[in-house]
Amino acid sequence: MMQKIRLWASFFRVWNLAILALMLVLFYQYIIVPNHINQLYTKLLPLTNFDFALFVLSVVLVAAAGNIINDYYDYDLDSEYKPHRALPQGLVSLNTAFYLHAAFAIVGICMGFYLGYGYGVSQAGYVYILATLLLYLYAAYLKKIVFVGNLVVALLTTMPLLLLFLFELKFLGTVQFEFTPRVSGVLRNAVIFYAGFAFLTNLAREIVKDIEDKKGDEQHGIKTIAVQYGEMVAKLMAALVLLIMLAALCYFMKGFWDMNAMKEFFYLLALIVMPTGIVIALLFTANSEKQLALVSVLLKIIMLFGILSMVAFYYFNLPNA
Repeated sequence: MMQKIRLWASFFRVWNLAILALMLVLFYQYIIVPNHINQLYTKLLPLTNFDFALFVLSVVLVAAAGNIINDYYDYDLDSEYKPHRALPQGLVSLNTAFYLHAAFAIVGICMGFYLGYGYGVSQAGYVYILATLLLYLYAAYLKKIVFVGNLVVALLTTMPLLLLFLFELKFLGTVQFEFTPRVSGVLRNAVIFYAGFAFLTNLAREIVKDIEDKKGDEQHGIKTIAVQYGEMVAKLMAALVLLIMLAALCYFMKGFWDMNAMKEFFYLLALIVMPTGIVIALLFTANSEKQLALVSVLLKIIMLFGILSMVAFYYFNLPNA
């Protein structure tokens, strides 16, 4: 029984879906809601609680569909190099996996159109279609092209926050408040910070995963950076992406330092910057799939601390905190 649960969890990538849902919930509850209450002096929100839950579910369904179709196209490769995964283990047939992908994608897209037209954000449904198509194309073709697949996956991680921001902008443009420009500016900066962080950490992690999977990718004609240019070049690319992330973080940290926001400064230093430096060092000493898998896991943990900073920064700014 436990084995089957683990297989289902890996099939859907439950951990990744949970992080995605957590990012949206925390951004809404700890950034959008407080700005509405404390800056706009209103309890009105861009989505009702029920519709926000639908929004999160719709994003999770489309992401899950992407995970399923990726495993569908990786069946032969996984059967040889990762036989412990769900499809090689016979959890479901390939046909069932394809139908599950289609069902999840269609339901997610329909929810997107429902929410979009309900709130006057008509383009929202088309964003869902675009995301679904990109996930399908990634699984079938794009991941076989050097760096293109990595870039597409990383960009897709930013879409949910950008989509949520669309609903917020529509709300701010519909209801007139005195401090709308200031709030929209604050929220725009928050989206840039967290979407940029998600993009760069996921891009680095995708490159690391390609190094880990180099042997199988090479045998199946998947031209990743590691396959095309070698492991060292791929490691240098991943490290460069992480260094760009650190440079961006230093920019925000300087702002915290100038504002004497020491709690925020040291949170980023201790839980993001220093661990990222350790990851870069481990990356260049990693010589086995197990060691590379550890680097990938550490990047996930750094990503989690980045998301949890929304909660930390909120409580740091409470009176007497």
